Amino acid sequence: MEEQSKVKGVTFWLWISILIYAASNSVVAKIGQLGAMHPINGHNPISFCNLLFAGNLIAGITLFLVYRKDWRFDIIKATPFKDWVCMFVIILMSGVLAPAFFFIALMTTDVTNVVLISTLDVPLTLIFAFLMFQEKPSRYGFWGALVATLGIIAIFALNTGPMNNEMTMMTLDVGNPAVNHFLQTFPKAGEILTGLATLMGVIAILLSRKLLESVSIGVFSVSRMIAGLILFTVIVLSVFGPHHFDDLFSPFLWIWMVVYGAIIIVFGQITWFKGIKGGASSSDISVATALTPIAGTLFAFIILRKIPSTAQYIGGGIIILGIIISLFGTIREGRRKAKFEKPSSFTGV
Repeated sequence: MEEQSKVKGVTFWLWISILIYAASNSVVAKIGQLGAMHPINGHNPISFCNLLFAGNLIAGITLFLVYRKDWRFDIIKATPFKDWVCMFVIILMSGVLAPAFFFIALMTTDVTNVVLISTLDVPLTLIFAFLMFQEKPSRYGFWGALVATLGIIAIFALNTGPMNNEMTMMTLDVGNPAVNHFLQTFPKAGEILTGLATLMGVIAILLSRKLLESVSIGVFSVSRMIAGLILFTVIVLSVFGPHHFDDLFSPFLWIWMVVYGAIIIVFGQITWFKGIKGGASSSDISVATALTPIAGTLFAFIILRKIPSTAQYIGGGIIILGIIISLFGTIREGRRKAKFEKPSSFTGV
């Protein structure tokens, strides 16, 4: 009876985290739209730079308060130098580049496209797990990933070219009018950026699985938030200058960042790790993550009133078929593996 209650508890935390992650893309897009409706000096105060800076700062502080016991001097000193180097690479990919690409993608294409194309992590995880750790995929996993990839290709092939959503164009702000115009007119810029962000996220996830064998979750999660924030800020200041953050002290921005950083990023990570550490099986994780694109599409409709297009229906249907094939194989084989990755939807870092 006690064991059954424990399993139910693990499943509960997994599903809570999945719902949070599934809603994250739509929440980011909605916050960007709200910023466009409340401009400051003609600018959207919730630009992707401001949102990433403020959201990660709040998330980093909150995570530090949650995991402060892991930040003892003896624990920090015992962490090998090679682990810090590996952590830096992960932070660069998943804490700077991938979030920036996801943000821009959400401002240049339909959020449903971002949700569906993010499932590119299915085949990419198999490919890079084999290249990096010689992990051979199962037969069902291989065919499921192949079918999911065909679904993503269908979205690329059937979707329209440059974006034409007026609100999306108002939301887009990377601090440079020429870059804004390029992203608005370049065919499938948002889809391509989503693919690149997912690729970097997959590599970072695989590296973090190895890293978490020797580094505590508290040290890792807080470090990638704060160090990622510092690295991102240095890059932005070098490229755009200090005036790029002129709207950073907008109360409107910080009110929404408290909601986003504390609830979406922090609570999403805590519930995910709580489910994983509780002994979730690979089947539990697969069932939960397999429904992320479906839940993400549903949240896009609820939050943004986005009705899937024909391309999204066709591509999404093929992707779901691929996930079902892979999921069937996972359940049938009944493998139990400790996994630390989270769904690929953007949730900060």
